[in-house]
Amino acid sequence: MMDFDREVISLQEGKESALCFFMDQYSHALHFYAYKIIKNQDIAREMVSDAFVKLWEKKENFQASESIKSFLYLVVRNLCLDHLKSSRVRFQHNEELLSDLESNDENILNKIIYTELIELIVIEIEKLPKQQGQIFQLSVLEGKNTEEICAELGTTSSNVYFSRSKAIATLKKVFKHKNISYYQFGLLLSFISTP
Repeated sequence: MMDFDREVISLQEGKESALCFFMDQYSHALHFYAYKIIKNQDIAREMVSDAFVKLWEKKENFQASESIKSFLYLVVRNLCLDHLKSSRVRFQHNEELLSDLESNDENILNKIIYTELIELIVIEIEKLPKQQGQIFQLSVLEGKNTEEICAELGTTSSNVYFSRSKAIATLKKVFKHKNISYYQFGLLLSFISTP
């Protein structure tokens, strides 16, 4: 926590290294959060960049790292909301998603926790053997079916089933050591696959 406190002070003083520190800490999770909402990698990246620009513009206003984190998530959420509202005219986006984004602060906190848990999973996926990680990513995080995965990776359905089950078994063991129960992991996976 000392590093975070030190970096907050450095940010207030206008040191770019502090901005880089917070970008390293939060950009991956913020990108995932934005992408989950708008389903566009480039726009999600742009929104995260815009959030850090706004952080830099208001750097003197922050006294703690938690307020920086909350600010960044709120900015990204608002940017996503604005994007969906402007797109709604052209594409008639899902009203349920818009109302979900406009909901209260407690819901935002739940989304932050969810995003951080997803980030933990992504970190662990990167440690899996390449094919297991790819298949888990495509099937669980991106919601693709077995046929789509077979076509994309040029593999068989039995290989997809085997690799996915091996990946899940490995992740269960990892999260058991991190005191995340199978039930919590399963619950998390069920939330991931819902749109």
